[in-house]
Amino acid sequence: MGNQQQCPRFRQWDLQSLERSSGIPQQQLLQLYDEFKRSAGRDGQLDKQEFQQLARRLGMPANEQYHPFRAFDTDRSGKLSFEEFVSAVVLMNQGGNQAHKFQYVIDQYNPNRQQGYITPEYGQQVFSSMNQFYGTQGDPCEMWEQIDNGRGGVSRDEFVNYLSQNSPYAQKFGGGRGSC
Repeated sequence: MGNQQQCPRFRQWDLQSLERSSGIPQQQLLQLYDEFKRSAGRDGQLDKQEFQQLARRLGMPANEQYHPFRAFDTDRSGKLSFEEFVSAVVLMNQGGNQAHKFQYVIDQYNPNRQQGYITPEYGQQVFSSMNQFYGTQGDPCEMWEQIDNGRGGVSRDEFVNYLSQNSPYAQKFGGGRGSC
């Protein structure tokens, strides 16, 4: 969903905030981190096969494993860092608040997160990644135009509200994508 170097590393995360966003208890997040480390190759990242094996252990059906990997391989390396992996887990988890989940994932990669602002480029990138994640076909440019109305950007809160209430992803969010 964006430049991987811009997102915080796991050791810097506020576990309480991540728990609130994802609906995943802190202890389970730490266990997930340990499981990731055990599953990852020597480079500390999951390739597609390692991701599929871990996803199966987390209860994700095989037919739903391709989209999250593709959507969160942000640097197109063919591997997922833990940060990319946990973003997918946040969206796949059935617990937690829908808007908080979108907010978490958006903030992880937004180059303007400090300002709380979403640019057209980043907004369209989010739509494209969400299409990949959910396997939907919406046009990112058209979707952006629906929310932006030619203003050249929107607030993060406005964007999150659109995603969680009006977008094609609102109905799909958290609905049956594994039991992480």
